[in-house]
Amino acid sequence: MESTQGKGETKKRGKPVERRLSEDEKFVEAELLTTIMNVSSTAMMVLNPLGQIRYANPASESVLGIKLNDILARTYDAPEWKNSSLDGGPWREEDQPFNIVLKTKKPVTDIRHAIEDSRGNKKYLSINGSPVFGKDGELTFLVFLITDITENVLKQKALESNEIKYRTITELSLSMVYDLDIGSGENHWGGAIQEITGYSEEEYQKVGYKEWVDAIHPDDRELTLEAFDDALAKHQKFTIEYRYRIKSGIYIYIEDNGIFLYNEKGDAYRMFGAMIDRTKQKEANIALKESESRLVMALDAAKMGIWSWDIQTRTIYWSPQTYSIYGFPGQNFEVTVEKFLELTFKDDLELLSKETTLLMEDLNRSAYRIRNRINHPDGKLHWIEAIGKLTRNKEGEAKILQGTVLDITETKLSEEALRKSDERFEAFYQFSTEAFLIFDENGLNVKDSNFAFQRLFGYDLTEIPYLKVKNLLTTESLRKIRNTIANFTTESLEIVCKKKNGDLFPALVSLKRFLYKETNSIAYSIFDLSPLKEVEELRLINSEIRDKNKLIEKQKLELELALENLKRTQDQLIQSEKLAALGQLIAGIAHEINNPIGAVKASNQNMLDWQKKYGVASQLFREAILSVPLPEQKIVKTILANLDQPIEFYTGKEERLRKKKNKEIFLAHGFDLGCAEEFSEAWVELGIGEIDPSYLPLFKSHYIKVFLDYLSLEIQFRRNTRSIQLAVDRISKIMYALKNFSRFDATGKKNKASIPETIETVLTIYQNQLKRGINLKKDFDPVAPIDCYPDDLLHVWTNLIYNSLQAMSFVGNLEIAVKDQGGEILVSLKDSGPGIPKEIQGKIFEPFFTTKAPGEGSGLGLDIVNKIVKRHGGRIDLSSVPGETIFYIYLPKQSQS
Repeated sequence: MESTQGKGETKKRGKPVERRLSEDEKFVEAELLTTIMNVSSTAMMVLNPLGQIRYANPASESVLGIKLNDILARTYDAPEWKNSSLDGGPWREEDQPFNIVLKTKKPVTDIRHAIEDSRGNKKYLSINGSPVFGKDGELTFLVFLITDITENVLKQKALESNEIKYRTITELSLSMVYDLDIGSGENHWGGAIQEITGYSEEEYQKVGYKEWVDAIHPDDRELTLEAFDDALAKHQKFTIEYRYRIKSGIYIYIEDNGIFLYNEKGDAYRMFGAMIDRTKQKEANIALKESESRLVMALDAAKMGIWSWDIQTRTIYWSPQTYSIYGFPGQNFEVTVEKFLELTFKDDLELLSKETTLLMEDLNRSAYRIRNRINHPDGKLHWIEAIGKLTRNKEGEAKILQGTVLDITETKLSEEALRKSDERFEAFYQFSTEAFLIFDENGLNVKDSNFAFQRLFGYDLTEIPYLKVKNLLTTESLRKIRNTIANFTTESLEIVCKKKNGDLFPALVSLKRFLYKETNSIAYSIFDLSPLKEVEELRLINSEIRDKNKLIEKQKLELELALENLKRTQDQLIQSEKLAALGQLIAGIAHEINNPIGAVKASNQNMLDWQKKYGVASQLFREAILSVPLPEQKIVKTILANLDQPIEFYTGKEERLRKKKNKEIFLAHGFDLGCAEEFSEAWVELGIGEIDPSYLPLFKSHYIKVFLDYLSLEIQFRRNTRSIQLAVDRISKIMYALKNFSRFDATGKKNKASIPETIETVLTIYQNQLKRGINLKKDFDPVAPIDCYPDDLLHVWTNLIYNSLQAMSFVGNLEIAVKDQGGEILVSLKDSGPGIPKEIQGKIFEPFFTTKAPGEGSGLGLDIVNKIVKRHGGRIDLSSVPGETIFYIYLPKQSQS
């Protein structure tokens, strides 16, 4: 604030002429300023040009909400202030009064911004500032007056929120500081002079006590002066509100807060105060009352009641609309706490008590919202929603709880209907055999998926939110999908999808746009075409197998012809030995191939029958699953999930025992005899296993026949696909073994070969003979391939294995072992035949020696075996007693040639 001019002095060159003060006057003025600063309700601060706070008056503590020592320890821009603009944004340059005064060296008025006090509460401030210059004209200090406008700002925000249709309060009041010399009637003004009065600061310095009194509205003048006189006599601070005329001639509402200063004699010599423009606040209060009136009308129109509970006196107020909501439109009783509890539905009393207690005890809470049921006089339960706000006294004790109440019965009924509708949709969505996926239309992020999608694509539920469309489709399929979305078409597309493990599968996809959880979304319905494709592939495989079977028959004839020619060209004795082994094999091989081919034919026919039935059964199943309760839906889901386990096949005895056990379970749980027998037989035919008691509620369903028919078709499909796969695998294995067995290397060079694999090839060829009555046991060590003559070794194993089978008459135990013996590999073949007599054991490797009946062998088999083993640099030993004959073949790991 600039210093005032003495009487009779004039301005020179635009600057005030200073009057030298006496020591007493300096003392009085210093005391006056100190007193003003100490008693002022406005915060006053003095900062040096570095931004350090050199002085702050006591009011600074209440205005800023921070201890005086902490204030003096900070700079103007210390981070502890947590400065921000009024709108909560960053502290803008134009909101920083210190920087503005420092740069312009001119006063500023009503610079506003926000800080946080020591408790973390937001405070809104209005700051007036002025520079102070030294004798040489240098800037020495910056003085600021700080007004707490938090209440006004908060009221403004509340009014803006409630009265946005009717009125907006754009600005809150500022303060204008005055210092009146009572003896001379001169007044020194500072602060928001122009903002409040419309006068410039220089113009208003001429306004003294008389001019100020004349500007008070005539109707308010007497009361205002009486209030000043009363405060003067009682030595009290004063707060007076009156109308005041400004430069434009209109009257504004002023709130005047001040205090008198007294000398040692008790005479008042100064009056210091601050005038705040309350016009807008007054208008806002009027608007608020109008708003309250409109609010009451709006509450009546919305059939919303008002209530109030004085906690200390236990008295309750209800508006007429509240009585009507509770079913007492005539207000024919006095509401009390006891009556209120009586009207509350008993099952909701605990919830109501818990919420109320929490509100009373938690000082951080001031409001609550609860929905509960009431006992309505019409005999029905009604739903209400109560919203309340708690008012506390200065000690923090709960004083009054008041709010609104609304009948939401119709809303709750609608919510319940919507919930049931959602449950029906969710049941179809989750239990559908088709995969469903919902994407956000803009971000293409997954928002939801059903169980069928997770099972089909192999993703866990936790991975779904992170999926992208491109993760699930091939590049070409993704292009098709994007074109469909761009063209807003809805036709189904045949695409190729990608599972989590990278496997690709064909699918039929349909797209649908809809609003899902308040966002534009796209739903994908994905139907796995793999089973249909597999059926088609199986048809092709059947055709190929028939072609291959014909080829095998042709090759068989050609082989027989070749063998016949070989008989006539090779040495008769050796040829006889080899052809005998070959003849034994051919019959077994043909039998081994015909069995899986027959299985494929039968399964293929079953799949054609299944395809005719599945469409109707699937549609009936979908309709049924949506009609049964949620627990029964979960049972069906569990059974479907367990179908991936192997299906059991029972013998006649086992089937009877299963049916009997299941029948006992059904009877024990209250089923009549007819149903128990029917369900027991149906469940055993499914091949799932013993009935789980947790499944029994499903059998009481009206749709149990639909579910059993659908499960039967699902199991039939899995059985047939497994049978076809096993048959194809079996044929592949036989063909591989036959190829290895028939291959002949005429180069005479050794090749790398696995000893266990050559043995497995022969065992595959002899599979038909082995499975009839032979108990085969294998014990193979993991041995590395060695250099050998694989074709010759096949002949060794063929001869030794067939000799063992013949010795046991194709009934007994055969054990084959492959052991790592360091530098050698030991192959041992042990059978449970009658054994070789000790007296002839030394002759069995001699040419033409045989113990077989005439025509069954030439006696060259073991001789050839012995020569092949020796050609490899190995040896063969024999151990034989009745019931156990063992041949030991030692083959070196390193080539001997």
